[in-house]
Amino acid sequence: MKNSTNGSPELQNKTPPERSKKMNGMKQKCLVLSASTYSIEDEKTGKTNAGITVFYIPTDTLAPQIDEMAASRGQISFGIQPSKVSLPYEMRSKVVTAPAFYDLTFQMVTRQLKTQIQPVDIDYIGNVEVFIDKVGV
Repeated sequence: MKNSTNGSPELQNKTPPERSKKMNGMKQKCLVLSASTYSIEDEKTGKTNAGITVFYIPTDTLAPQIDEMAASRGQISFGIQPSKVSLPYEMRSKVVTAPAFYDLTFQMVTRQLKTQIQPVDIDYIGNVEVFIDKVGV
């Protein structure tokens, strides 16, 4: 009599893998450029979707950066590309000012067989201090 696990002896005695393992978050220092709350009501269901939209630069320095991979292909690419994430509305009290430095914590989640990196926490580090060199003064 064959087992419903394809009949192979290797698969018959194996227990299924855990599907909802919690992974440790990955922290990244970043410069939050702006943050704003949103609240959108679904007209069909009446359900409200609320959160915080955060635009940030994934770095803790504003030092000039050059994309070495692009340079190796003869292309020019420099600077830092801003990113955008949505945080749960409940985290609004953790985003205290912008621009400012924060620790953004991400977790890998699987939804509909796609693995994505999702922000799960944000912690304020400090304000941005801007120094401008005055040439010839």
